[in-house]
Amino acid sequence: MSRQLIRLLSLLAIFQIHRCTGYGYTDIPKNYNPAGDPYYVDVRPSTARTTPIANTPQHSFTDSTRADKVSSQVPSVYDGCGQIKGCFGLPGGVCIEEKSCSALVTYAVNGQHYEFELWAVNAPADSFVAVGLSDDHIMGDDSVTECTIVNGRVNAYMSHNDNSKTNVRLKDPRSGLNVTQATYKDGNLYCRFQRQKQLAIGQKMFDLSQTYHLLLARGPASNEGISYHERQKTVSARSVKLSETAAVGANKGTLVKLHGTFMVTAWMLAASCGILLARYYKLTWVGQQFMGKDLWFVYHRILLAITWALTVIAFIIIFVELGGWTSIPVTSNPHAVIGVITTVLAFIQPFMAYFRPHPEAPRRYIFNWAHWLVGKSAHTLGIVCIFLAVGLDKAAIPYWVTWLLVTYTVVHVLGHLILTVAQYCHHAPWSQKPTPGMAMRDMLPPRESYQDSASLATTKADAYGSQFRRIVLFIYILLVAVFSIAVIATIASGPWAKQT
Repeated sequence: MSRQLIRLLSLLAIFQIHRCTGYGYTDIPKNYNPAGDPYYVDVRPSTARTTPIANTPQHSFTDSTRADKVSSQVPSVYDGCGQIKGCFGLPGGVCIEEKSCSALVTYAVNGQHYEFELWAVNAPADSFVAVGLSDDHIMGDDSVTECTIVNGRVNAYMSHNDNSKTNVRLKDPRSGLNVTQATYKDGNLYCRFQRQKQLAIGQKMFDLSQTYHLLLARGPASNEGISYHERQKTVSARSVKLSETAAVGANKGTLVKLHGTFMVTAWMLAASCGILLARYYKLTWVGQQFMGKDLWFVYHRILLAITWALTVIAFIIIFVELGGWTSIPVTSNPHAVIGVITTVLAFIQPFMAYFRPHPEAPRRYIFNWAHWLVGKSAHTLGIVCIFLAVGLDKAAIPYWVTWLLVTYTVVHVLGHLILTVAQYCHHAPWSQKPTPGMAMRDMLPPRESYQDSASLATTKADAYGSQFRRIVLFIYILLVAVFSIAVIATIASGPWAKQT
């Protein structure tokens, strides 16, 4: 039995030696002639200390932003991070410490040259991993180095993100670049290269002795260049000096999260409740006032003031984050255009309310119509914007959030429907105590609505059915708050991987 065990261990040892010494070759088509490719990199086995390897199942990198942990029994691209080289990983967080990054860039200074490594796990054919050097945390006017696997060949190129955020490969794609190793095996894409200290791109000089934000991304590639990275991207939380050896944290997209949080709070929660109060609760809490105003009006004004403030702040925040107008075409996602319209409508609403005529004025109903139309349009478009945000890569919200939004919409519609039917029944002649007025009655030229409210105010009695309306309001606010908080929590815990 002991001899068999020794033989088995010997076979395993021989297999391990063959497996390790066989690593380093790139899978190249049999009919490929390297002499015809001026940018072909010889990828014979290298004695370099840092060699990326991970036995991970090959699948599309859009499945997850986390990668399987790299075996500690083999040399790893993570070796030396925080000691002899700086490292920055995707998706960030603790992926470097856990050796679980989906993509990684390392950097170190070697004399007048700056050495980099680019690595991605589970990289499919015709894909890339790239690092960009940017003056800020926003894509645009950046120097980019790509590591690509296209048609079975591993190459590294220099490119540039122009001001329109389009990546353009340089006329001399090896300008200032010296590739020392390039491999692709078992879904692991790896390039090691040196960049010269200074490189002029157009009118701009990139000096690697200065500090830059690191942009790390991966996505599909072709012979023409790299394509859109979708959600497989991250930005360093601060500008980095490339002589640093510390692991760098990722920018958590705080401004984008604040924008989403404020808009959800404004339109799903505050505006929804404020609109409901104004439409169905004018004959509730009759005689109860605060600072000379009816209680329903006080609640309505506070909630809509919150909506106005959060919308304006969120509008400013996203423009600061993007550095201007979005580059996403309206035909792809009209979120930005509808968002601007929503903000404009919300902005003018309180000014319209300030100049409203007295309830007894003969033209009051015109104001009522205008106030209702602008407010209802803003609320509807605001909710549409939240739906459209689910499809934005910048927002990085999972698609299942759509079901939360659909459920909220059902609750909102049912709340209005139940209160409308209830008021109709309470207003009907066969009702036990017919309600003198109904919602939306003040949209008509006659002023019975104001007279009805004034009559109730003198008796200090709520209209019939007020207790039922209070119960419906409590349930409505509870459900709307739950779904709003769920959406906000999802935004705050992002970014989420894009689902396919």
